[in-house]
Amino acid sequence: MEQETQFIIETLIRFINQKNEKMNKLKLVFACIIFIGLSIDVIAQNLSSNEQGIKIFDQNPWYWQYQGKPIVLRGGSDDDNLFQWTGEELTSQLDLLASVGGNYLRNTMSDRDEGNLYAFKKINDNKYDLNQWNEDYWRRLDFFLAEASKRGIIVQLTFWDQFDIGGSRWQNHPWNPERNINIKPGTLNGREDFYSTVERDDKEQLSFQQKYIKKVLSITLRYDNVLYNINNESSESREWENFWAKYIKEEAGTEGKKIYVTNMQLSATNAIRHIMTYGDIFDFVDISQINQDSKGARGQAHWDVLMFLRQKIASFGPVPMNNEKIYGASDGNLNYSAGSETEAIDRFWRDIVAGCASARFHRPASPSRPWGSGLNGRVQTNLKALEMLLEKLDIFACTPHNDLLSPSVSVPSMMEAYVTAKIGHQYAVYFPQGRYKVDLDPWVYTDKLRLQWLDINDLKWSEPEIVEVRWDGSKEDWGYRGLITLETPSNRPCVALLEIVE
Repeated sequence: MEQETQFIIETLIRFINQKNEKMNKLKLVFACIIFIGLSIDVIAQNLSSNEQGIKIFDQNPWYWQYQGKPIVLRGGSDDDNLFQWTGEELTSQLDLLASVGGNYLRNTMSDRDEGNLYAFKKINDNKYDLNQWNEDYWRRLDFFLAEASKRGIIVQLTFWDQFDIGGSRWQNHPWNPERNINIKPGTLNGREDFYSTVERDDKEQLSFQQKYIKKVLSITLRYDNVLYNINNESSESREWENFWAKYIKEEAGTEGKKIYVTNMQLSATNAIRHIMTYGDIFDFVDISQINQDSKGARGQAHWDVLMFLRQKIASFGPVPMNNEKIYGASDGNLNYSAGSETEAIDRFWRDIVAGCASARFHRPASPSRPWGSGLNGRVQTNLKALEMLLEKLDIFACTPHNDLLSPSVSVPSMMEAYVTAKIGHQYAVYFPQGRYKVDLDPWVYTDKLRLQWLDINDLKWSEPEIVEVRWDGSKEDWGYRGLITLETPSNRPCVALLEIVE
């Protein structure tokens, strides 16, 4: 919007300054008409962009909508700072994601990997100038967002990543005063000092940080497919998080843009407490850290955590629950902090069935310490399977409902199944790998349902079959209920989709 406004003002000034005194009044009238007309057009364009861009779904605020339609965000990628990729390497990754039904990426403004560029201009072998930009860095960001936008891919962008300047990386980073010509040496001695500029009210150093963030926004605000996160795995102060949330919202406001902001902390519960406390400046929650062994849980316990967090958020007022990282990879080379790849896949499906707004597989890190699965073959298969399910299931009208299940075996703790439902219409039950047998109560008076099984690994639907409700007791008895027994057709992961037959 800034460029358009500047154009309007310059046009108005040029028109009025033309030297013809007899025409001054007429020129002023026409200039005002031009100014008003162009201004209305600019405002209309921005209103349209805000309406068509990513925003909280009007009819169900647990979810997002994009281009006027509700959307479930799901994805995976082989890096978490894809903006640093170039050319065909980037576009091929985006094409692959879109081809398997993915529409969601994480992008940290990170610069710690081999081949990554820094944001600032290098002026000699050892020094950078924080007042000059490395234009290639910013061209990469613009190209990445443009290519993602072309494919309808939503980007959750993270401004600060503590690992970029942690440990030995600080020695070579432009933010280190020893490596730039702008900050007095010795005034910043590492990441702790860097992330305390707000509390210390260090206006000089903070001004360089603001200049960098403003430059990021000058590019991202051109696009309507961006969500914003302040820190990666933040352990920073509330003052730091809140300062930057307010700052980017104010900058966006000057451009006539509404943006959506979160913070992603090392503790999902702390992140939610923070956002519930400062709901005037944060818009959604990111609960990624529950999707790993060391800070989350496995199996039924993972589901229980999801329900616990959902309950707390509901008491505050529903907002989207995003998972930009699902940890777990390489079943044969286990990272005990992240967990296994099979568990990562189960977490992906539990996140979706639990009503989360997004679910993305974390990037692979290294063969010796794998954190995620990226966009490998198994991830691609599960993204395709989810797309097949969403073609049949109106998930935006559903709610997680494990209260509809009861065990149908002698050892209930061995049974895993997870349900989302629009009671009286549709029920979707996810079963992890294994043999399971459970009863489902449709909770309405009905005698028949249509059942189909989705084999996730084979990406195939079974032929529809009609199943009859078994009534436990008479309709007048206390505890009366209807039951449908669901027994998985194999030991492969699958989804049972049931629909009421009128």
